[in-house]
Amino acid sequence: MKSSIALTVLAVLAAALAGCHSNKAEPTTFGSVSWNPTPDVQTLDERPIDIDAHIAAANDHDLRNFSHDLGRVFYTDHPSRLSPFPITYTSGQPR
Repeated sequence: MKSSIALTVLAVLAAALAGCHSNKAEPTTFGSVSWNPTPDVQTLDERPIDIDAHIAAANDHDLRNFSHDLGRVFYTDHPSRLSPFPITYTSGQPR
């Protein structure tokens, strides 16, 4: 038991002494940064992942609007007014 605790403490100590080390072959220089100071930004203020998220949200919005438009085209967005029975509007907004 004592030997496993000692090995654990030794491993943690070795990891702490090792620290963070970068194995980059080329250090960051002014020339490597000056030609593209914002490599992660594709437009003036968005990364590619932000652009993809906005496109996905716009496509989702467009598809929902298209579904709503189809309901209006085929007159399925409200009950038929040709019914001989009184129409009860469940949305709370009378038409």
